[in-house]
Parts: sequence; structure tokens; C-alpha cells
Amino acid sequence: MKIHLIANMYPSEEAPSYGVFVKNTEKILESADVQVDKTVLKKATSKRGKITGYAYYFIKILLKGLVNRYDYTYVHYAAHNSLPLLILKKLKKNIKIVTNVHGSDVVPEVSSQEKYQKYVKKLLENSYKVITPSFYYKDLVKEKYRLTSTPIEVFPSGGVNKKIFHPKNNKKELYDVYGLDMDYRYIGFVSRLDVGKGWDILLDAISLIKEDPLFKHVKFIIVGDGKDRVQFEKKAKELGIEDRIIRFSLLPQTSLADIYNCIEIFVFPTMRKGESLGLVGLEAMACGTPVVGSNLGGLKDYIVEGQNGFLFPPGNSKALVDKMKQYLLLDTKEKESMVSSSLNKANEYEVESIKPVLVDIFK
Repeated sequence: MKIHLIANMYPSEEAPSYGVFVKNTEKILESADVQVDKTVLKKATSKRGKITGYAYYFIKILLKGLVNRYDYTYVHYAAHNSLPLLILKKLKKNIKIVTNVHGSDVVPEVSSQEKYQKYVKKLLENSYKVITPSFYYKDLVKEKYRLTSTPIEVFPSGGVNKKIFHPKNNKKELYDVYGLDMDYRYIGFVSRLDVGKGWDILLDAISLIKEDPLFKHVKFIIVGDGKDRVQFEKKAKELGIEDRIIRFSLLPQTSLADIYNCIEIFVFPTMRKGESLGLVGLEAMACGTPVVGSNLGGLKDYIVEGQNGFLFPPGNSKALVDKMKQYLLLDTKEKESMVSSSLNKANEYEVESIKPVLVDIFK
């Protein structure tokens, strides 16, 4: 079987986490003896680089699609890839397009993304199959686009790689590597610093617990970068909480696994209705770290209240504080049970567990 993999997000040395789930999907297909020919776009830093990159990328999609014979054309992100694929479908009617939709494909985050919606709908209607990362997102796609003849499958975004994300016993060593203090406990947040990702909700929550004795020896590890970095730094300074935060920019997956092993709770305060799965939450669970997340989107597929984490109303910083307190006040046995439940849930999403799902979609 030969598949043309198309994605406008793909990891590079400079941006190791950018579209890493696409690379994971590629590895799954290759491990099943599928021949993958990829046309991908890596992160550009300048506006000119983005324009040039997209122009070349679109041309490659069309040329390779017209000249080569593939069993399937498998695309990640409908919004940004709809135009060249709709043109290709018009020129080559027999191509089988499998479209994997994510986040803002279905729920635009800013007004400028709304213009793509008519093309997204058309691409999904012309797709052989549609793949969504969670059952929540499948229902959302069904409801919004009223797809009657296109099958919708669920595949959790490349899954969790347990060779990377697993519990580690060398906490003291990891603390030394990342400059952490053994006298403190740590709560973590890993995300792009962009609109709707909830970084502002977390900062407000940190501000609320500044004087709380329960959090006296608690610090917050925040990993990520993005368009809102300046606003993030400004807000943290205004709230007077810079001393409670340890910041890392973009980190490779191996380092993220280390961070997940250094923290007691992973906080996922997303505000995005288009949070189609939230793979970082599952990766944290795979390291034995329970998740406190917004009661929203794909997070509801895997966070079970009181068993492997806690859910709180999106945007409610006080409720986030209450849930963090709830975990910190658990006794040792209750925490061990929650850690165990987190590992069990992450196992359901492990690469080898979900690999047959993706292979069957293409079979």
C-alpha cells in the first residue's frame, strides 16, 4: 500500500514538538509495511518564509498527486490544505482522500479562520473517509457538517509513545538536570502560548494561591512559546508571580517526558472548544502524572473525575485552584491510586494499542 501523507505541520530541530503527532502517524503506517511518501511543511519564522513555503508546498501537493499513483492521499488539517486538494480532486476524480481533522479545522479560533469553513465542508464531503482524534470531536464534525455519505473514524492523533513517555525513578537526577529544588513540589503546564490555551487562567490561579500555606513550597513549571509570549511575561510580572514560575521554551519530547516525571499534577486549562484530543494530557498520564483539565473537548474522553484527574469549568481560575488543592490534600494511598489509574488510561492510547485502528482505517 502506498500513501501520500500531507501536513502543514511537521517537526524540525528548531521546533521538535510542532506537528509531532503527524510524524508519529507516519511511523505507525511504516511499521505496518505501508509505503509513505510525505509532502510536509515545517515551521517558518518569518512571514516571507511562510508565504514561500506554502507556495512551494501547494505546488508539490498538486504535482505529486497528479503524477504519482497512491492508494490513499492522507491529509492532516483540512482548513490549510483544502484548496490544493479540492483542485487535485477536480483534476483527478479517482483519488481517495482521507482527511484527518484537528482543532481549528472545525472550530475556528480567530475570525480570519472562518473564511476556510466552506472549503473544509467541501473537502470533507469529497473525502473517502474522515478521521477525528476523539469521540467528542467526531460528534462535533457530524453535527456541524451533516456528513451523510462520508464515514467518520476515530484515531487519537498518533497515540502515546511509551518508549519516551513512561515513569522514571531518577527524580533527584532529573531535578539536577533542570535546575529544580528538592525542597519544592512542582505543578506543570505544557502548551503553545496562544489564544485560548488557558495560560492566562493558570497565571490567575497562581496569583490566587500566592499567600496560601498549602502552596508555600509549590512552584509551577511552564513549557512553551508562541504568539502570546510577551503578554504572558507582562501578566506574570503584573501579578507578581514570576518567582513562582520556572520557564522553558520549546523542548523535545524526551525532555517533556522528564518534566512530566518531575511534576505532581499536569494542568490543562484550555478554553478551546476545538481541543480535539489534548495529547499532552495523555503523555503526562503515561508518566504517572494525573491531569487537572478543563471540562471541555477531547479531555472529557480520557479524564475521569477523581480517578485519574479532575475536571473544572473552563476559564474558572478559582475552580482550578480548588481542584489543585483537592489533589495536594489526598493521602499517599489515594495519590498512588490516581497515579495507577493515569497509567492505565494512557495505556489505552499507547501506540501499539491503537496501531491496528489506523491500519484498519486504510484497509
